[in-house]
Amino acid sequence: KDFLVLSGDDALTLPILALGGDGVISVVSNALPNEFGTLVHAAMKDDMPTARAEHLRLLEVMRQLFVEGNPGGIKEALKVLGICGDRMRLPLWNVSEATAKQIYAALADAEVVKL
Repeated sequence: KDFLVLSGDDALTLPILALGGDGVISVVSNALPNEFGTLVHAAMKDDMPTARAEHLRLLEVMRQLFVEGNPGGIKEALKVLGICGDRMRLPLWNVSEATAKQIYAALADAEVVKL
């Protein structure tokens, strides 16, 4: 094989790896490296029950991070997790308050933060 097949969409990582893909260029792993790493490593070892469980646990987080585009969503998640602030320079902008609440709720539902 002369090339690698990488996922560039976090939510498609499991399906791509299950079909023989080689890896991922991830956004969500910036905020959740251990959790997303568990998904990827399990899939690459053909431990699909573990990979699927982690995928389903993180799927709503992956969806919510992109509601208003990148990088606003990931910056909000990083803020919620205490990793960095949400300050961004123009022309980039922060997510709306409504989306910020949805990101927080998704992180809480995934048991990454407590409500």
